[in-house]
Amino acid sequence: MTYHKKLQLEDNHNIRLSYCTEGDPGEYCWSTQLKCNIGESFVQAYVVLPVDVSVAGHEMLEVRATVPSATPLLRHNSPTTIADDCGLQYDVAPQFSTENTGNSFCIQVVYPVDSPVVSPVDFLKCPPFLVTFWERKSNRINQGGDG
Repeated sequence: MTYHKKLQLEDNHNIRLSYCTEGDPGEYCWSTQLKCNIGESFVQAYVVLPVDVSVAGHEMLEVRATVPSATPLLRHNSPTTIADDCGLQYDVAPQFSTENTGNSFCIQVVYPVDSPVVSPVDFLKCPPFLVTFWERKSNRINQGGDG
């Protein structure tokens, strides 16, 4: 469970999940206009691919960004507060932290061309989702003891 890992890693970031919208067939998109609460700043973002690991060949899936540019995404293998059984994690923070990313960020789940698999969607338990981490800024006014 993610909250258990959050406690283990002593992570005090706020976590938000965002569901995707479908773009072209097999394409999943999110708005790059992330909304924060007052006193928060963006820290990190991951796309989580909820893969059915019981299906043979799931490890050959590839994830590519399609918007704003076509680039392969590398799987994130370091510990995070996202539970491992949630799915495969891809670090997408740069797509949300730069100014010229456009209004949306999209990925496509693909399988190697020489594969007998018809659709990579067969490996997904549900559509991918975006997990964002936010840092709470301390409120120095209330910490002064004057009040």
